[in-house]
Amino acid sequence: MIKKTLSAILLLLNFAPVRAEASDKSSYLHFVNGLVLERKGNYDLALQEYKTTMLLDPQSVFVYKQALNLALHTGRVAEAEEWAKYVVSADSACSDNRVLYGNVQWAKGNLEGARASFEKAAALDNENFEAVYQLASLWSAKDPDKAAEYLRRYLVLKPDEAPNVYYQLALLYNVKGNYEEMKKNLLKSKKEDSMYIQPRYMLANYYEVKNDTGAALNEYLELLAIEGRNVELLNHIGEIHASPAVNNLAEAEKYFIKSHELDKTNPVACFWLSVIAENRRDFAASAAVLENSKDLKKNPATVLRLSYYYTQSGRYKKAITLLEGAHEKWPDNPEIAYFLALGYDDTRKTAKAMGLFKGMLAKNPEYTEARLQYATILERDGDIAAAEKNFRYLLAKDPNNANILNYLGYALADRGLKLDEAEVMISSAVKAEPANGAFQDSLAWVHFKQGRVPQALEEIRTALRLISDDATVWDHTGEIYAASGDWKGAWRAYNISFLLERPDKRKNQLSKIKNTRKQLPKEQASALTAAFLRTFSPGGKKFSAFAKVYASFKGKRIKLDGIVRFSPPDDFSFTLMGPLMAPLWKIKAGGGAVEMDAAALKEVDENAFNYWASLMAAEFKDYLSGAFLDANAAFPDGWSSDYLLSSGRKVYLNGDGNMVDRIVPLREKKLQVRFSGYFFKNMYLLPQTIEFKIPFFSVKVVLDKDQINLKEANILGP
Repeated sequence: MIKKTLSAILLLLNFAPVRAEASDKSSYLHFVNGLVLERKGNYDLALQEYKTTMLLDPQSVFVYKQALNLALHTGRVAEAEEWAKYVVSADSACSDNRVLYGNVQWAKGNLEGARASFEKAAALDNENFEAVYQLASLWSAKDPDKAAEYLRRYLVLKPDEAPNVYYQLALLYNVKGNYEEMKKNLLKSKKEDSMYIQPRYMLANYYEVKNDTGAALNEYLELLAIEGRNVELLNHIGEIHASPAVNNLAEAEKYFIKSHELDKTNPVACFWLSVIAENRRDFAASAAVLENSKDLKKNPATVLRLSYYYTQSGRYKKAITLLEGAHEKWPDNPEIAYFLALGYDDTRKTAKAMGLFKGMLAKNPEYTEARLQYATILERDGDIAAAEKNFRYLLAKDPNNANILNYLGYALADRGLKLDEAEVMISSAVKAEPANGAFQDSLAWVHFKQGRVPQALEEIRTALRLISDDATVWDHTGEIYAASGDWKGAWRAYNISFLLERPDKRKNQLSKIKNTRKQLPKEQASALTAAFLRTFSPGGKKFSAFAKVYASFKGKRIKLDGIVRFSPPDDFSFTLMGPLMAPLWKIKAGGGAVEMDAAALKEVDENAFNYWASLMAAEFKDYLSGAFLDANAAFPDGWSSDYLLSSGRKVYLNGDGNMVDRIVPLREKKLQVRFSGYFFKNMYLLPQTIEFKIPFFSVKVVLDKDQINLKEANILGP
């Protein structure tokens, strides 16, 4: 009755029934209780129950076996060894007992004792597969060839273990550096069990190491069919596509998106998706995805990257707030402090920037970048003595640094100080980097300050050929041209400097423009202004752009997507798009003719719509072609005029006289075309918004700055 109950309990517990040899019922109850406790993970209590069983029935070998296996599992090697000795002494001819003893010796670190015990077990029973496998494992580190022999013997005994055996053989060949045999065994393992993923990952990695990217990708994609929600695998496939070997960011993005959908905080997916968006110059999207990365909590480099994206997308306050938090968390990180100081400086928080730079230099006087920025701020704020001291400190460490030589030389020359020494410094910088436009500008400026105007004139022209998009260089050009008596050149240079300068710093240039006008006859105003406007107009250049279109009529508002295209000399089209970018309406103009699709706007007179649409298209086309300013464009009253008469239209200028504000065609004065939101694209000045206004109707076209195709660059030149 007792034996029957024990077997039933063991079966319920998923343990194989053991042969009951205990002296009484109590020993069985303790043993069974030990099994239950072991199953629950209560190992200490389970061992205690086994020990009690041994006391009650010291002849029960199977209890010792159960106890010693648990002791090994929990690291109690001494107790396991004591019980293993008993098991072997109780039945020294039992092969399994020798395996148990060998396991205990291995756990003790007695490899020789373990090997002897396993070999004895194999000699007692040449079909004891556990002994053979343990011998293979034991020899793997010391003698891979011997280990391989045992694995092949094990494969004969356990053919159903073929996938794992081939994988273990592959590992051994990998250790030996025999990669061809390793590959063969990995392929055998895959053939035996395609769902066994460890050897397949090893095979894919082998292909990667061999630079067989196609084979590696195929293997990983097959694994993805098995592990479709494996974030690390998705990321790795994405990284392969993003690598120089494949260089397919569009395909890589698909896998990073899938990974991100499974885990929006995954650092790898967040990083790569932010980089891909950065390549599109979509810094807002870069920031949006990186904001979720859990790497932000532990990696300062990720914080710096996110702050960069905030800055590039115009969110300076968010960038500074992020860096302030990071600086509080990592106060000793110099890069965090450095970029926070730059952020403070960019947002006019100069005192905070200076405080940080001082702190950085107090900790590390040799922090070159921090000292250079500190000196730059000092110079900009007018403390030239302190700035010079810091610049000279840097030069003492690096006397041939062209950038520092130029900066200090220019700072002195701009103030008329130590001009001879400044010239030597700048000349050294130019000699080191003759193609550096900023250095050539400094050289021209120091010679201008020395009164050597002809030499300065030649040098400033060289500078402009190297760098023509800098407001300061053009301002210097204006000064040098004015000193040489070239008032036309000076007027043009000051106007260009005005357009390139930050709006909050344009007041000085505007004053110079007005003073220069006084030196020019009013009859030259028309030609000079028209030529200047044409300089920055993309007129006649191939152009296309995506746009948002806002139409308003009779109190109703419509918002659509649009595409603007122009090909020289006068091929123009404007298409309104519907859902899924399906064309809804299109107008074309060119060669003096206008074509358009039939209008399908409710409550709008078709003839009236067609009339105004053709006029708007003509004005739009003439603006893009440059025909709105003809060769005879003229002010009615010289410099005091606010518009030019040109090609049957009035071209009104902004208050500063250097940008088009609106156009009114004389044949239909009810139509006005207004321009606003100017920005530079390839050094052409483009209005972001073009608004067409007629009575009771308006159309506003807002160009997408990031979706403009204007390949030619505007070379302003000297």
